[in-house]
Amino acid sequence: MMITYTKKSAPSTVSWLRLLMVAVVAVTTLTDIRVEGLNDTATRAIGLGQAYTALARGPEAVFWNPANLALRGFEGEKEPKKFTWEMLSLGGTLVAENNSFSVQTYNDNFTDPNHEIRGAVKSDLLGDIPSDGLKFNVDFHPVVAALVPINGGISFPLPGDIRAAVTTTAAWGIEGEMPKDMIELMLFGNEFDRQYDIAKWNGSQWAVGGFNFAGAKAWMPSVLKDHLREFTVGSTLKILGGIYTEIVRSDGGFISRPQGTNLDAYAVTQGGGGVGFGLDLGVAGTTRDGKTVVSIGMLNLLDTFNWSIKSRQDSVFAKASNLRVTKFLDPELPKIEEVLENDDIDGDGEVDFNTKLSDDSFSRSLPAMLRVGVAHQPIERLTVVGNFDQAFSDGFGVSSTPRISTGAEYRLVPWFPTRIGLSLGGRGGSSLGVGLALGPWDVSHVQFQLLDLAFITRGGLLPGVSKGFVLSATAVRVNFI
Repeated sequence: MMITYTKKSAPSTVSWLRLLMVAVVAVTTLTDIRVEGLNDTATRAIGLGQAYTALARGPEAVFWNPANLALRGFEGEKEPKKFTWEMLSLGGTLVAENNSFSVQTYNDNFTDPNHEIRGAVKSDLLGDIPSDGLKFNVDFHPVVAALVPINGGISFPLPGDIRAAVTTTAAWGIEGEMPKDMIELMLFGNEFDRQYDIAKWNGSQWAVGGFNFAGAKAWMPSVLKDHLREFTVGSTLKILGGIYTEIVRSDGGFISRPQGTNLDAYAVTQGGGGVGFGLDLGVAGTTRDGKTVVSIGMLNLLDTFNWSIKSRQDSVFAKASNLRVTKFLDPELPKIEEVLENDDIDGDGEVDFNTKLSDDSFSRSLPAMLRVGVAHQPIERLTVVGNFDQAFSDGFGVSSTPRISTGAEYRLVPWFPTRIGLSLGGRGGSSLGVGLALGPWDVSHVQFQLLDLAFITRGGLLPGVSKGFVLSATAVRVNFI
């Protein structure tokens, strides 16, 4: 907050804004893609614009549609491996975005120390921010395995021709929203007799881990025999645990006047640890010519998460009248605790700036989502894919805005796939992705893959004008099959 004693001023505007832009662009747009389901960030999927529901096989199918576990797929495709164990893998996907600034915005305005940001440019920068504020999101999904995988697992057969899998889940994420008045304050300085709503923050943070138990079986209803070569059904039971914090509500700000600044702001937060259970259901099938696969999954269908471990709700607040900078700096004047007009809430004789409201538990569940995927193989080395994703609520990095995505994978040789993907909608808007890999190679009962890379923009098709990108990489993967 800047407190001034002139009609209007903006001291160190470039320095303040450069710091903000570095934080927003260099951090929250370091990588960018929105996760549409927990741990569906496989590198191959990223390169296809996440149009991956119909292609996922083995343990990773659990994160997309469990029915794929029992699916053979295209004509000539081998039967599902009876046993797959991800023994060694190293990589991950870092996820981030903001809704306003691109790398080009930063390069145009903040890389030249002699560049002066004038009124029209400031207005343009402020105009890039929606009325509800600057939003930013970051997720991280590691892929690390050394006998016991993180975000990987084991698939194996069970009696009754059931294909089963046990996989792990691990993810961390943060979502935030900064009020637009905060950015305007940094750009233009504060005016007298104007209310600045700098306390309207919003956001949440979570870390979730758990185990998934999935099973799938081939089953052909009589009504589909004339249309499909195979049909599978599957389900996943998820046991999850983690921590979660959020801002429930916040409001307030300040007004500067010649005699001093009036401040009145508060926020109510809640958080805690919890456990939850979830259920995914899915079906999948292959057309009679073996060239097209259709996969439909319903994720987090019966998901419930109760945050009751050391849960608590807190209130953070501050209030002051006729506040001046000199009251902070002059040692002979009252201390800041005496200037701010908060109360002695707990009766200990000291001014309180926060207080515990309660320790009640609360519920925040993973959003339910419908996924429909199609994959078609017009020629042997080319696969074309499409996806439709519809979440039914927001949260945990998921948006209820529907998303359509499409992609293609071409194998110049069997061990060198190249990929391209395009998606529209969802939290990230338009995006364009590319990817390539070296492998896999099967040697006896071991499958090797040396490299898998994917890059995708978000909020724009070109890297410079997009509001971020994702660089997903798997350096090495070794599976026992």
